[in-house]
Amino acid sequence: MIRKSMFLGLTLVLVVALVYLVIRGRQAEKEQAGKPVEIIQKSKSTPTRELGPPDLEIVDSGIRLQEGGKEGDQARTAHHQIAIRNNGHSAYGEIQLRFSYLDRGGKVLVARTHSITQGIQAGETLRVADIAIGDLPAAAAGSRTEIASADLAPAQGR
Repeated sequence: MIRKSMFLGLTLVLVVALVYLVIRGRQAEKEQAGKPVEIIQKSKSTPTRELGPPDLEIVDSGIRLQEGGKEGDQARTAHHQIAIRNNGHSAYGEIQLRFSYLDRGGKVLVARTHSITQGIQAGETLRVADIAIGDLPAAAAGSRTEIASADLAPAQGR
């Protein structure tokens, strides 16, 4: 009788241990299935855009206003000549210019932007001959030019 009860006791302990291991295994499978799969991909780096870069300075800015081409057309076209100097140590590309057109009293009538795709290296001056901005109000008498942003570019030849 003692053997029989000992055998039943050990069998019961073995069955309980087996059931416990099966339950823990299923819980571990559920946890593994519930975790999201991480996919790591290397992406191409994009340029860093700097707003109002202090390294870039407009050293020369000229404007020629042209009346509308059609009879009765009140719109004007502005032709700009710009020289930008890079006083910093970094190269820039994709320069965004902001032109604010003023009336005779100095009040801003309209503002337009223009992108220059040419790059500028450190210590160099970039000259852009003819930037044409059309459809300006007839009251436009002058303009104010500023650099809105520029993308930092890798230096060439390094």
